[in-house]
Amino acid sequence: MRWLRRRRLFDGVLEGLVNFRDLGGLPAEGGTVRPGVLFRSDSLAYATRADVHRLVDGLGVTTVIDLRGEHEVARLGRGPLARTRVGYYPAPIADVSGADDLVGHYLAMLAEKGDVLAGTVRLLASSDALPAVFHCEAGCDRTGVLAAVVLGLLGVPDDAIAEDYAATAAAMPTIHERVRVVVERLGLPPRPLSVTVWEPEAAMMAHTLDLVRQRWGGMDGWAREQGLRDEDLSALRSALILS
Repeated sequence: MRWLRRRRLFDGVLEGLVNFRDLGGLPAEGGTVRPGVLFRSDSLAYATRADVHRLVDGLGVTTVIDLRGEHEVARLGRGPLARTRVGYYPAPIADVSGADDLVGHYLAMLAEKGDVLAGTVRLLASSDALPAVFHCEAGCDRTGVLAAVVLGLLGVPDDAIAEDYAATAAAMPTIHERVRVVVERLGLPPRPLSVTVWEPEAAMMAHTLDLVRQRWGGMDGWAREQGLRDEDLSALRSALILS
């Protein structure tokens, strides 16, 4: 599909980031997601100096939203972007109740970290915060949840949200190897085999969105339970939808 072809745009352009893509071009309610204003990524701690130049001077990124927990940031740092004037917005959504599977984990983030996620929506609704990039460690789970929230509120169809989530699969072998090196360097316990070989599938995010609909009546219903108002959602759509 055309939005998946577009997602290969940054292949080979960024040196340290392997799961970076523009959410622009996805079909949204009344138009498409505006290109060049909202990006998702693996951890910006791995960005090189050349990447910083590309992100700041080339793409004009003004805000970084960091979804990692405080302990991750303390151990792994923020990378060279921390030495720039780019705004930094910590939005940790890592510590939630245990779940039997990743879909349950994603729902726990939505339920237990709704205030944090809603805060990022309000931030992104401000044109002063854009262009922005949000990330966790791999740019898959926590990043995938925030992407689902924002895209869902923009009226992006479920199948497009799910396919965007699954696009991370191409980067997972490199991410698994990078995490293995980091775990070894820090002397952390080895990760279970099931964690080191898994890949995201569209069906996982599609199931998550189905359960959001069952529990909250959709992403708009979730947003209102978190205190987001009509004017917040209208501002988000004005900022991020190209009609």
